[in-house]
Amino acid sequence: MHNHIGIYSLLISCGLTLCVFASCHKDNGKDELAHHHHDHGVHEKEHEGHDHGDGQEIIFTPEQAKLLGVKTEVVKPVAFHSIIKVSGEITESAHGAAVASAPASGVVTFAPGIAEGAHVGAGTLIATVKSTGITGGDANAAARVAVDAAKKEVERLKPLHEHGIVSTAEYNAAVAALNQARASYSPAASSGRITAPSAGIITALDVRQGQYVEAGAPVANISSSSMLNLRADLPQRHLGAVSSLTGAKIKTPYSNEVIDLSSMGAKRIAEADVARANGGYIPVYFSFSNNGTLLPGTAVEVFLEGAPKENAIVVPLTAISEQQGNYYVYIQLDEEGYLKSPVTLGENNGQDVEILKGLHAGDKVVVKGATNVRLAETSNVVPEGHSHNH
Repeated sequence: MHNHIGIYSLLISCGLTLCVFASCHKDNGKDELAHHHHDHGVHEKEHEGHDHGDGQEIIFTPEQAKLLGVKTEVVKPVAFHSIIKVSGEITESAHGAAVASAPASGVVTFAPGIAEGAHVGAGTLIATVKSTGITGGDANAAARVAVDAAKKEVERLKPLHEHGIVSTAEYNAAVAALNQARASYSPAASSGRITAPSAGIITALDVRQGQYVEAGAPVANISSSSMLNLRADLPQRHLGAVSSLTGAKIKTPYSNEVIDLSSMGAKRIAEADVARANGGYIPVYFSFSNNGTLLPGTAVEVFLEGAPKENAIVVPLTAISEQQGNYYVYIQLDEEGYLKSPVTLGENNGQDVEILKGLHAGDKVVVKGATNVRLAETSNVVPEGHSHNH
C-alpha cells in the first residue's frame, strides 16, 4: 500500500494556521478517513508505465494547495522546436543609427543641453561650426562670392547673346562657370548648423567643445533604438543546422525573463549567414523592433529555434524538481493525492523543457508550487484523519 505523507509540519514552518484543516476532521472522523482513502488500484492502472520511485503519496487538500500556490496543468502533446543554446550580443541596426556631421570646416560650438544620453528630435540643433578667424578663411564664404560673381556675369551676357553681340560659345562658358560655382557652395555649410538627421539618443560625441573639424567630420552619433540586431554565435559544429533555424529567444543579464523575438517581428538576415567564421563560431543574425527594454551592446543568452518536433511532451521548467542530480515532477492523482515521478529531460528553450521519459499525455502535473510539494514530501508528520496504512 502507498504511504500518505501530510503537510502539517510544512504549514507550521510557514507560520500558517491549521484551523481550517483541523475543522474538516472534528465532526466525523470515520467519514473523513473514508473520504481520504484512495483507490490505489485505480491509480496504478491510470499511471501504468510510470516509474514513481518510492511510491509515497503526498496529501494536499484543495484549500491547502490554493494556500501554498500549487497549480497543475494537463500534459498535452505539442509541437516543440529543437533548441541550440548559444551566446550572443544585441547590436545596433544600420537603420537605427545615424551620424550628425560638420557641414563645413571650422570650430565646433555645442548647443545647450547637448550631451551623451540626451534625447533629440529630427532636426534638433546639435552644434554650429564657425570658420571666421581661422587661417585660410571661410572656404564656403569664398564659394558664395564665386556664385554671386558668376551669376552677374551670366546676367550681363544674356541680352548681348540674344542680340548676337556675344557668341554662343562665350555665353555657354559663363553658364557652366555659374553651375560649377553653385556645386562648390553649400547653403547648409554657410549656416554652419549641425542638426540631428533623425530622432533618438545621443550615444557618443566625437569632438570636444571648441575643437576644429574638417567638413564632413562626424560630430555626434545618434541611435533611435527602434531597430536592433541580434548576433548569435553558433559553434561551427552546428553548421548543418544553420538553414533550419527559424527563430530565437533571449535572456538578458538584467532580467530572468525569456524574450521571444518573434513578438518583436524578428526576421532572419539569412544572407549574412556563413559569410565568415570567427574563432570557431558562425554569426547568425536577426533583425527586430525594439520595445524599449533592450540596449545595444548587451551580451545575452540565446536559444536558437530549429525545425519543430511534433507531438512532444513538454512542461514548464518550473515543474521540474532536481534532487541529487536527478529530475522529478509531481503528478496529481486525484483531488488530494500527488506522486513524485522521475523524468528524463530533453532540450529546453529557457521557459519549457521536453520530457523524453516519465510523463504521458493526460498526466496532471504540478507546474507552480513544486517546491512546497517537495517540502511536504519530506515531512514525517501525518495530519489527523490520515493513516500511513490503508
